[in-house]
Amino acid sequence: FKRAVYAVPRQSIDIGRGHELWFGLFQSALLGSRPYLNVDVSHKAFPMGAPVLKVIGDFNRGQVDQVSGWVQQELHSFLKGMDVVYTNPTTRMAKRMRCNGLREPASQQMFKLEDGTRLSVADYFARKLNFRLRYPNLPVLHVGSTVRSVYVPAELCDIPAGQALNKNNPEECTRDIIRYAATSAPERKRKILDLASQIQYNKCPTLLDFGITVGNEFEKVPARIIDAPPIEYARGEKIPPQRGVWRAEGKNFIVPSTELSKRPLRWRILNLDSYTNEATVKKFGEMLQSQAMRCNVQMEPFDMAKTYVLVRDMRNCLRDIGTLLQNIKREEPAVTIVVLPSRGDVYAKVKQKAELASERIGLLTQCVKGMTVAKKGTDMSTLNNIMLKINAKTNGTNHCISQVAVPPLGRGKVMYIGADVTHPLSENEPSVVGVAALYDLTGFRYNCSVRLQGARDEMIRDLENIVQRQLLLYKQYNGALPERIMYYRDGVSDGQFAEILTIELQALHAAIARVEPGYKPAVTFIVVQKRHHTRFFPQPGCPTEGKNGNVPPGTIVDSEITTPDRYEFYLVSHAAVQGVAKPTKYVVLYDDSNCHPDSLQALTYNLCHLFARCNRAVSYPAPTYYAHLAAYRGRVYIKDRRINMNDLENAYRDIQIIDTREEFKQVMCSQERTHDDPIRLPVFQEFHPRSCTELSGTVGSRSELSEVGWNRPESSGVCQS
Repeated sequence: FKRAVYAVPRQSIDIGRGHELWFGLFQSALLGSRPYLNVDVSHKAFPMGAPVLKVIGDFNRGQVDQVSGWVQQELHSFLKGMDVVYTNPTTRMAKRMRCNGLREPASQQMFKLEDGTRLSVADYFARKLNFRLRYPNLPVLHVGSTVRSVYVPAELCDIPAGQALNKNNPEECTRDIIRYAATSAPERKRKILDLASQIQYNKCPTLLDFGITVGNEFEKVPARIIDAPPIEYARGEKIPPQRGVWRAEGKNFIVPSTELSKRPLRWRILNLDSYTNEATVKKFGEMLQSQAMRCNVQMEPFDMAKTYVLVRDMRNCLRDIGTLLQNIKREEPAVTIVVLPSRGDVYAKVKQKAELASERIGLLTQCVKGMTVAKKGTDMSTLNNIMLKINAKTNGTNHCISQVAVPPLGRGKVMYIGADVTHPLSENEPSVVGVAALYDLTGFRYNCSVRLQGARDEMIRDLENIVQRQLLLYKQYNGALPERIMYYRDGVSDGQFAEILTIELQALHAAIARVEPGYKPAVTFIVVQKRHHTRFFPQPGCPTEGKNGNVPPGTIVDSEITTPDRYEFYLVSHAAVQGVAKPTKYVVLYDDSNCHPDSLQALTYNLCHLFARCNRAVSYPAPTYYAHLAAYRGRVYIKDRRINMNDLENAYRDIQIIDTREEFKQVMCSQERTHDDPIRLPVFQEFHPRSCTELSGTVGSRSELSEVGWNRPESSGVCQS
């Protein structure tokens, strides 16, 4: 059966940008202590059935006579890959065709007739079809085969309703989808039960023929809540999280970055948003510097004459972004805060210009949206979050887990590795690999690596060289290799478990063997899964969290709905800001350190409190989060760049990161390159800038799966799944 089906809405719910919201039912079968049917509410944005002219007006603030450059880019992205219906103005015959995007205006887009005559699209319709276009300045649609030049006017096209497209939704649509989908736990539960009753599974002839019936209530499963670890700041000050959050505004960081550099942090503010005025930036800068002092980060005093970078030509600032950043670089700031406009894809341009070696600038940036500066530029919580990022990016340590809460599994020399792969929507772009590896003993600072590989390839092909290099850096920083490696792998489905063990576990062991003869650390291989539809609803009388009635952070379910032949558990580590909290599923595929379930669960929960960007527990472990962000940054680096899929080695070189800090140079001077490491690959240093030159290589094949038993204590609560 289909995993998700959607019903045509009785009343359209407009969520902007030419989309409407459809509700549906998700369903999948899974095996726990017995067979289960996983049922959930599903939400999806569908392109709204409407004339293309209406869509243009929606994107262009009601104007349809002509469109500006950035509006045309958004329309191109919206229409590309979508079916449109073209209606011939003379015969009134309609034809449905695939749209390949927008081209030049109808009055300018030329094409050849069969006799070789060149005409514009507007002239063709006027002369051949005796139809004068009302909007000749609108871009035409390229339809049909991509190798043929078939252009049709926008005003003669309609978008048919009900197209389920595999495309990323605009931010505005995603925001509205979340608003409609984010109901309380009791409301979500009621919706699911209503949907299940409408399906009437037990009247299905096929299920009856197999003797299968489906229950009409949620399964009750045993659950328990583990304590959140105390968070430690400078001078041993401990803060216990309350409901997944802890207040730490003004608390001194464990290691301020300026304590390492032994000098005040030089910084600059570059404003690229024409809607953010100088007075707003001035207030923001003064408040940020004041907040830095509360955190014991010694930033240079804010001065409009020195700290603020004056942009004389705001209209062409994006065209001149390279020159602006180059001028800032001459002043050698440790970090540059870039205020971005709310519209347009400025973020990618800034990061590419500032960080890629090909641009020859090398500038550490912290981007903030102009809307944030205007509305929350004096909010203490917002300022504190920005300082969290700045201190981490400049090599400081914000906080750590108090030693009293570290389980035996996390003590000693442990390396946490997170890994993720992001995939493109087309076959003409590479998949991007992100790997983050811990290199300090407090569990806070990570090195990150980025790789490009074939489109839609989930297996990390160069993991061996990545892990080997990270192990050497760990030894260089700590004087010894890790005794235990905890590998948290994100983004793997159940059907890929055997393949990932064959490829990536072998790569881990191969990397270990190359580091040092006789070196054999304990390895635990854990898959982290977020893309599932399992939800937990508290039973009456059980603890709840927040206004939405969620299960509290720290809730663990490790029986009944878990697969009987594997070691796995669900953990709700965060307090959901809105809607029903989604638990994260952890599946242990390999373990030669004999992890006790309680210790592994506590360790994993601790790692959810070590994310540098906020003072709250996140939904999955920090190393996996960093790996995901590293892969995303790699995708930012290749945005709008032509990638030759047959020559990804050159693409690697194009997205290398430049780093000119003295500390980095000293690290690099102490490293030796070997004869089997010929190719320089990109580095990622967004979160903790100490970085290394990554090297390419290959992996072999091997498959292992350990048997790990569960010895569970008494459960302390019941929830419904």
